[in-house]
Parts: sequence; C-alpha cells; structure tokens
Amino acid sequence: MTDTTFTHELASADDLREDSKPDLVAAEPASWRSVLRNWLVQDSPYIAMLALALAGVTFHLPAGYWAVLTPVFGGICVAAGWRHFATPEGRLQLAYTQALSWVALIVAVYILFNTVVQNVLNTSATSLAMMTLLALGTFTAGLQSRVWRICAVGAIMLVAVPAMGWLEQSALLVTVAVLAVVAVGFGTWWLGQRGQAAV
Repeated sequence: MTDTTFTHELASADDLREDSKPDLVAAEPASWRSVLRNWLVQDSPYIAMLALALAGVTFHLPAGYWAVLTPVFGGICVAAGWRHFATPEGRLQLAYTQALSWVALIVAVYILFNTVVQNVLNTSATSLAMMTLLALGTFTAGLQSRVWRICAVGAIMLVAVPAMGWLEQSALLVTVAVLAVVAVGFGTWWLGQRGQAAV
C-alpha cells in the first residue's frame, strides 16, 4: 500500500466522521422536540385543568362557568383513572364515586354563589373559595382514580390560592414591579442601541 493510498483512505474516513456528526446533531433536536410534543400530548388534560381553573379565578367568572367546568374535571378524572382498574366492578366504582364527588362539588358551587352568601362575600373571595373547593375536589379525585398527575394539579391549585389572594391585594406592588422590569429592560436596550451607534 502506498502512502498516497493510505492518506486517501484516512481522508475518506475523516470525511465519513464529519458527515455523520451533522446527522447526530440534527437528530438530537428532533428527539427533544418529540419528547416535548409527547409530554404536551400526554399531559394536556392536566395542563388544561390548571389553566381553566386559574382563568376562572383570574377573571372572576360566574357560577355557570364553574358548574360546566366541574363535570369536565370529573370526566378527565374518570378517563385518566380508567386504566388503573382492571375489573368492570372497579371501573363502575370509579365512575360512580367520581360522579358523586363532582355532583357534591356542583352543589357547593351553587351554595357558594347563592345570593345570601354573595351578600357576605365579594367576588374576589368567592373566586378564591371556589378555587379552594375545586383544588380539594381535584386532589381527592386524583386519589380515588389513582392518578398522581391529577393530585398534583389539585395541589398546585391549592398553593395558587394564597398566591392569587396576595396578587389581588398587592396589585399596586405588582404593577410597580412590572413597570420597573420594563424600565430596566428598555434602559438596557437603549444603552445597547447607543453603544452600537457609537461603534
């Protein structure tokens, strides 16, 4: 084997290694995207539960919203827990315990939004009380259906109740903090633009 042939074979091997590297780099983001997509598809019901509950509290939505949302939560809990029960009796028990739990929550919603109770509570307090009831119902439904993600949604909603209350009481502080962040961001951008113009 001559030196030229050996050098040519080495060069070909190096070309192959360089050609394979971009494929690996290109495959890595594709797998990351597929993992993210799979996570979003699998957890989208739980993300939707959390988003819908937070929207109801944030916008102080009426009793009708909560009365519609409650069976939706119940349906998600039954659908998610269905595979954890192998026998028809277990699945039937899951369905009727979930139905009874969520019907009890709907009754609590109507009591909470009753005019007598509304004379005592303002809209912010009513929304936070509704979020607390829904968080408790969601957590216990997660336990009954044996789905830890539903328990996590209930726990996050429960932790969000004091945070939402604090944000409502501290609206001025939050507004000042947001304005300060915007001012600092604008100042940084302006100084960066000025520095680029000077160069």
